[in-house]
Amino acid sequence: MTPPIADGQLVLVPARRGVVALLAEGDRPIVLLTAADMRSRVRNRLRNPDEQERRKVPDLHVLTRAIVWTEAPGHFEADWTYLEIARRLWPNTYSSMLASKPPWFVRADPQEKFPHFARTREPLAAGGLCLGPFESARSTDAFIETLQDAFDLCRQVQCLRRSPHAQPCAYAQIGKCLSPCDGSIPLEAYRKVVAEAAEFALGRREAFRAALAGRMKRAAGELKFERAAALKARLARLDDLDKPEYAYVAPLEEFRFLLLSAGENFHRVKVFAACLGAVRACGTLEYPPRPRPLAGVLKKASALQAETSPDDGAGPWRMALVCRMLQAGRAAQGAAARWTDDWSPQRLGGWIEQSAAILGLRAPKPRGRSAAGKAKTEPPSPSP
Repeated sequence: MTPPIADGQLVLVPARRGVVALLAEGDRPIVLLTAADMRSRVRNRLRNPDEQERRKVPDLHVLTRAIVWTEAPGHFEADWTYLEIARRLWPNTYSSMLASKPPWFVRADPQEKFPHFARTREPLAAGGLCLGPFESARSTDAFIETLQDAFDLCRQVQCLRRSPHAQPCAYAQIGKCLSPCDGSIPLEAYRKVVAEAAEFALGRREAFRAALAGRMKRAAGELKFERAAALKARLARLDDLDKPEYAYVAPLEEFRFLLLSAGENFHRVKVFAACLGAVRACGTLEYPPRPRPLAGVLKKASALQAETSPDDGAGPWRMALVCRMLQAGRAAQGAAARWTDDWSPQRLGGWIEQSAAILGLRAPKPRGRSAAGKAKTEPPSPSP
């Protein structure tokens, strides 16, 4: 039997950020780890546990026969590499090993029998209108509630499914629901309202706001002040959809991003592209970047945008990693920007310059003067 890993062998593991796996006899994977310092992390996991610890966790020092690793200097790259390796090693259970959950999206299909807005973590299989991502279930629900308040939509799906034979709900009784449940509005007309709400959610908002403001003014002019006040409240409610927490909310088709992650040193940056459930490494750029490498990176990113999202079940988990970079307070992870077809080398270079402080980039120091330069500036030696 191969002896356990000796302490002296750990010096071969780089003391840098990356993903490392401990393997048992026959190269069977035991554990997969991400670490800012792989050597230190492995050393801690391989130390001999005392008797009390041994009852809780296996003695990895005895089980481990080999260590394999890959360097990943950036936070995003390390998390993405961990996901892809875990998916290959444990295809049926890898999702339970991941720290991030798939992001929330809002789904609605105005053409379905009983249309309504609902949150989902499976946007790639949802169908109909799908928009997001949202930071949390709370913010997703708040977004849906704002649409329900602004458009007087049904809030009780079970009641809606009994339409038109259900009893009016409490919201209908106070005039805050169109009440398709009891047939007050035909389902076909209600679908049009849901479609209007969906168009508003997608960002086409000015026409509806203007129409609502016109109705408010007419009600006030007709001295229907209660009606005018209700319309004013609906207008104010719509402003909630412009909160910063919804800054990245867009149709699912627009979940396309460029990502910057730290390179091997302070003079390099790695560029990744994300398109729905796919992520691709597009290259490493020296800082400050030059036009030709920038163009090469954009060519690879553009190729990904034209491909079909992989149907391997890991799409939502890759999207979760992208969302971690989008969320506030994750600046140390890198930088993200939405992909559009008008990205150019100049634009990409400018964005990298703007993100240099976040990524800790700095230009290499200029090389020292040449020997010829020194000869010109130094005083001549005295004659013998």
